[in-house]
Amino acid sequence: MRDMGEMVTQGQTDAQYMFLRQRLQALDTGWNELHKMWENRQNLLSQSHAYQQFLRDTKQAEAFLNNQEYVLAHTEMPTTLEGAEAAIKKQEDFMTTMDANEEKINAVVETGRRLVSDGNINSDRIQEKVDSIDDRHRKNRETASELLMRLKDNRDLQKFLQDCQELSLWINEKMLTAQDMSYDEARNLHSKWLKHQAFMAELASDKEWLDKIEKEGMQLISEKPETEPVVEEKLTGLHEMWEVLESTTQTKAQRLFDANKAELFTQSCADLDKWLHGLESQIQSDDYGKDLTSVNILLKKQQMLENQMEVRKKEIEELQSQAQALSQEGKSTDEVDSKRLTVQTKFMELLEPLNERKHNLLASKEIHQFNRDVEDEILWVGERMPLATSTDHGHNLQTVQLLIKKNQTLQKEIQGHQPRIDDIFERSQNIVTDSSSLNAEAIRQRLADLKQLWGLLVEETEKRHRRLEEAHRAQQYYFDAATAQCAARTSPASSAGSARGAPGAVSSATSSTRSWRSAPRTHCRHCSRHWNNHHSPPDTHTQTQKRKRKQKKCRARWLMPVIPALWEAEAGGSQGQEFETSLANMVKPRLY
Repeated sequence: MRDMGEMVTQGQTDAQYMFLRQRLQALDTGWNELHKMWENRQNLLSQSHAYQQFLRDTKQAEAFLNNQEYVLAHTEMPTTLEGAEAAIKKQEDFMTTMDANEEKINAVVETGRRLVSDGNINSDRIQEKVDSIDDRHRKNRETASELLMRLKDNRDLQKFLQDCQELSLWINEKMLTAQDMSYDEARNLHSKWLKHQAFMAELASDKEWLDKIEKEGMQLISEKPETEPVVEEKLTGLHEMWEVLESTTQTKAQRLFDANKAELFTQSCADLDKWLHGLESQIQSDDYGKDLTSVNILLKKQQMLENQMEVRKKEIEELQSQAQALSQEGKSTDEVDSKRLTVQTKFMELLEPLNERKHNLLASKEIHQFNRDVEDEILWVGERMPLATSTDHGHNLQTVQLLIKKNQTLQKEIQGHQPRIDDIFERSQNIVTDSSSLNAEAIRQRLADLKQLWGLLVEETEKRHRRLEEAHRAQQYYFDAATAQCAARTSPASSAGSARGAPGAVSSATSSTRSWRSAPRTHCRHCSRHWNNHHSPPDTHTQTQKRKRKQKKCRARWLMPVIPALWEAEAGGSQGQEFETSLANMVKPRLY
């Protein structure tokens, strides 16, 4: 319409045409205004749509936050150690869930901030929601972390309280034993006295339990000052209970002693005397073990006897205080001292035999240990002797080389084991000197066996090394002969010309052999077992055939000057006749 109007009114000056031009301009202006109104409406609707999507996501984020706030507000501190552990586990799982929802909440916040930066018509409301969600989320994170710390602190407190409860129950149980005053019968007076002494020793050792709990309580107070009232109350109660237990125990000990001092003293002396007689019979035993295991068992029994001696020593010291108490009551001092001195003298007389038996047991252990070490070394040598004396020298060059490496490994192992053998012979000097004549003779015999076997092992490995070297040379000759046969078969004319026309072939055998061995290997049907595809990648059939013919000619030029000299030089060696026959059969007919 616009184009048609322009064409109709172009160049016209009539009033109607001028009016028509004005109407067309008004139409164009109205169309532009309508387009702007449409764009404004489109922008408004897009912003409203984005706002509604934001509100939808906001509701989901607020649901997460409401649930988090409820859980955090209704979590209580458990009153048992098991409950505290379970609450910590539950809180850690809850925080893991919070981490999983954090990405969604952050996405809502980022979306809101982007809408605000884009100038959304609801920017104020969006900003308000963003600030609210972000603030609530941050507070929930802080509250969750603080709650986890409080739960861990509560767990430490509950552990301390449980330890206090266990010690309190133990003290009450021991208090029943300490308050038992059934000691009127003199018949079992001494056994009750010994039990009470053991009970007092148990209390002394378990005092460390109280000290440990007190140390943990002080540390708990220093780290968490808010727990000081509860901890101080528990520690004070435990100390009071412990003091009552110790006081009751001391009172019972005194009353037990006062009940019948003379009878208790007599029974104590009789019991000690009986125990010392039993100890004397054990010390006089000449059983020092038949092997290392029995010696170790006897040493453990010896250690038990020494521990019992320490306990009995305290009982003898207690007899001194009992004797003094009896003398103060007017009892016969001579009789009391006589009993005490008899027991004390016998006790002191057994100390030296006890130490002597310990020394003999240690010496017996050393001998048995030495014998076991010698037997282990003999066994070690015996396990490796078949390798050293083996007659397997390989059936080709590769197997011989493998056997040489194995023998070298065995020689290195023997060399590394030499210090162990030297140590045994060094230890044997002192053991043979300190042992009896019978033991010394047996030890010398086993040492001689070990020395002989060791020398034989070293000698056999050296012999095997020489045999393998000879086998290696022989197999190398066979390998060279096979190579020569292959080259002679592939180029007979060139071989004959080279053999007859090469001056000085015999004199240059060594250098030619060296050059031949370093020359490129040819690949043929006779030598494929030794040379495995050391050539260029596969080519066309024609090129491959040309390359093979060229390599065969090259091999012939290298080998022909060497074969007569090698054949003639090896004819007089240890493998000469066999090698001469092989060369004659393989090469000589083609050389002459």
